[in-house]
Amino acid sequence: MARQTFSWREASLPDLVSVSEIQLVVHEALQEDDVVLADRLELSPEGCFMLEVGGGVQGYVLSHPWIRRAPPTLNMMLGEIPDAADTWYIHDLALLPQARRSGAGGNVVPLLADIARSEGYGSMSLVSVYDSRGFWERQGFSVRMDERMAVKLASYGDEAIYMERTLA
Repeated sequence: MARQTFSWREASLPDLVSVSEIQLVVHEALQEDDVVLADRLELSPEGCFMLEVGGGVQGYVLSHPWIRRAPPTLNMMLGEIPDAADTWYIHDLALLPQARRSGAGGNVVPLLADIARSEGYGSMSLVSVYDSRGFWERQGFSVRMDERMAVKLASYGDEAIYMERTLA
């Protein structure tokens, strides 16, 4: 994979099939319904991208404005972006195993940061799962956990960690 060229392109509703298929591989324990994934794609298309490698899709990222320290419950419809949104939330960055360690994940984070800044947000936030904390720390994110947050993240699994990054 490291020698192949990858590119991120804007995602749209027709990409839902690929997003769902990738999710089945990457998120065996944290499945979300297609209607929830479609909700993210429709609410914030400017924050959703597909990873293409060699003419095939090997990953996706879904992101949208949200409220700091209040990540949505996993597999929950949002319906709308809250008026009080004050952070750019990375809902999911999922790469198929063959796309990992290619640099693609780290390549999309600056793109999301640029979008967040252009939309007027001074921070980005996310929930790290599957022991991905180290990756997110390399992208400038820091852990922001407390007991209340641990309860809130129960739907994300035992290893879930809330993280934030301040944007300059």
